[in-house]
Amino acid sequence: MLALILSAVIVAPSPKLINIVWDGAPDWVIDRMLKEGKLPNVARLAATGFRAETCIPAWPSKTAVGHASIFTASWPDQHGVSNNTVGLLPRYEHSLSESMRGFDGRALQNEPIWVTAARQGKKVVTLSAACSFPPDPFVAQLKQVKKERNWVGFSGFEQEWAQGKMINEPGEVEVAGSTFSVRLHDDPTDPKQGPDSVIIQRGDEIDILKPKPAGDTKAWSHQFEIRKAGSTANVYFRLFSLKDGRLELYQRKLSPIYGTESDEAVNKYVRAYGGFHDDAFGLYERGTFGNTIFQGGEGEAEKRILEIVEQDCEFLKRGFDYGWKAWKPDILFHYTPMSDSAGHTWMGALDPAIPGYDPAIAARIWPYYERVFELQDGWLGHMMDHCGKNTVVALMSDHGMAGARQYVHVNNALEAAGLLKRTSSGAIDWTVSQAAVPSWSDFFVTVNGTDRKGGIVSAADRESVLERAEQALLRIVDPQTDKPIITSVFRADRLSYLGIGGQAGGDLYFEMAPGYYPSNRANRSTTSPYGSEIGGGVHGFFPYRREMGAIFYASGPGVEHRSNLAIRHVDIMPLLCRAIGITAPNR
Repeated sequence: MLALILSAVIVAPSPKLINIVWDGAPDWVIDRMLKEGKLPNVARLAATGFRAETCIPAWPSKTAVGHASIFTASWPDQHGVSNNTVGLLPRYEHSLSESMRGFDGRALQNEPIWVTAARQGKKVVTLSAACSFPPDPFVAQLKQVKKERNWVGFSGFEQEWAQGKMINEPGEVEVAGSTFSVRLHDDPTDPKQGPDSVIIQRGDEIDILKPKPAGDTKAWSHQFEIRKAGSTANVYFRLFSLKDGRLELYQRKLSPIYGTESDEAVNKYVRAYGGFHDDAFGLYERGTFGNTIFQGGEGEAEKRILEIVEQDCEFLKRGFDYGWKAWKPDILFHYTPMSDSAGHTWMGALDPAIPGYDPAIAARIWPYYERVFELQDGWLGHMMDHCGKNTVVALMSDHGMAGARQYVHVNNALEAAGLLKRTSSGAIDWTVSQAAVPSWSDFFVTVNGTDRKGGIVSAADRESVLERAEQALLRIVDPQTDKPIITSVFRADRLSYLGIGGQAGGDLYFEMAPGYYPSNRANRSTTSPYGSEIGGGVHGFFPYRREMGAIFYASGPGVEHRSNLAIRHVDIMPLLCRAIGITAPNR
């Protein structure tokens, strides 16, 4: 009896786990910043735990594909998420023209970690996790074993109630069915005559804003709550400038958050969290915040977009604090898209490997790009400081990032080879096309076999079609330089170790020279400009390409202190599950 009592006393509780994804965080960028001492909290993880020299992503190295591979511990040929958009299955019921979002949880063919862990009695909270919504299929699986209350899940990517926008004149502003009055105001305590502030009013609810330069997250309005159909979301306003009656009043994007819990529980979380991501980099590129550096600006637009990122990180801290306390999870998942959006916006100027790289422009933009990671590092540190010692903290990314200046219209080559035909509207005519890059793909060619609904290529003719398609791809050259664009072509059925192909994947995958990105759209030219004046950031390429390398760091009880090792996406969950004492998915 005494032995049993002593045993109960000395057995420590199983470690908890916080799993964080920085979308689009490239290994080569994080390495550079660590060497410069700019990511102190990532450095804390590296100093005390597991630091991967690089993390090999899934292929195509895309967001949905990477998350699905991490969360199921399996490659795309098994879990079925072959791109950010995927063809419908089973093949015999669906043609190559039919597709769905790869982020949709119903696209997963393998069980994800939140289901696996909940089955084993762990309380799992996914504050944000790609491929976890809609929750219905996962809840149904857990109900079968009476474990559905072990998983709490949220997502805000499903709807957008109001886009972010800059308001330039006073008047009435409609936001998701609510009307706000925007009026100029002369502060009586300010000796200077004339309007110096703005009144935001909805009914009896009022806030007064004064113009302040970018960089002050306290300059935002209070949260105005908007309710629709049982859901709650918050909208905020920010007055950047007021001059001669003309405003630069930004209204933040508004997205509701949905969850597995009751409306009341979800709304409590939303109020505590503050607001879902306002990913405003697209507005930044279009000049909403003023001229960008590459449009002749002096940096004010960049400071404004960074303030929005900083506010987003503050909201993430608040959301974590509430979720960690309210649900007391054994495993918590969280995520930010901001590093990915920053990379898509700026990497065209920052990647030294692509043609047209300008060191002077790169030097001006780089500090703003790295600031995004510094802000995310602050969010990471907040969680590390508040989670307790018996917690494994893991940081990872879904892919790296490279620069691009040109689209390559791959289907042109297949059309010239007689493998693809189009309708009068320019769409692929699958009734007569043998192979193409489908509308839901970009990095692979798919044969229109008779195993698919409406397919026309027999098993006997398949090899001939693949050979013709491979030769057509390798013949693509840049019309300006006469140099090959496609550098390698890979047969999915001969490279199973890469996890490509499968029922949801393609048949021929290809790698491209630096500076190019594949397009499935119809175009008369072989190439066309990509992105803004400085190009853009891209991913999806061969997973062993240096720029595609992702990150993985983990520290805490049960995590071995190791570094200078390569790890693959499919190795992450087995490592973490072993540390916290549960069985991993797909094992």
